[in-house]
Amino acid sequence: MKWEFINHMEKIYNLLQELEQEKSDRDYPFAWERVHATSCAQVGRLLARKRGADLELAALVCSLHDIGRWYTGRQKDHAIHGEEPVRRFLESYSIAETSKEEVIRAVIHHSEKDKVGSALEEIVKDADILDCYFHGDEVSKPHHVARLKKVMEELGL
Repeated sequence: MKWEFINHMEKIYNLLQELEQEKSDRDYPFAWERVHATSCAQVGRLLARKRGADLELAALVCSLHDIGRWYTGRQKDHAIHGEEPVRRFLESYSIAETSKEEVIRAVIHHSEKDKVGSALEEIVKDADILDCYFHGDEVSKPHHVARLKKVMEELGL
């Protein structure tokens, strides 16, 4: 399993390096995208372990959740813009079609932090908010604060 995760992250780093060559104006630098994809995947694995979910699927979706921003360079509507890129990225993965669709749905809905979704969607939403918080982002929207407090309490932080 360890090597599966490393191979997955290598594919992500290669994709990000490819996209970085385009030298576009961006809301977030590629250095952030690499760090956030990696640490979010690890937080997702932790949450999946705690919640009894599939660790590798959680790591996969958590690492890919911002793929729409990787391509557009913009934060606005990045979750919905992630659908086609994540579909293309998952073409090379030999996982069940239902799992692929679950990952795609979680990418599309990860920004809807005020709504409750599937177990995988909740993992990526919580991993995203927790990872951003630990990297120093200000969490100020009421539903973001509520989600952050809930996941920190769950983890005893």
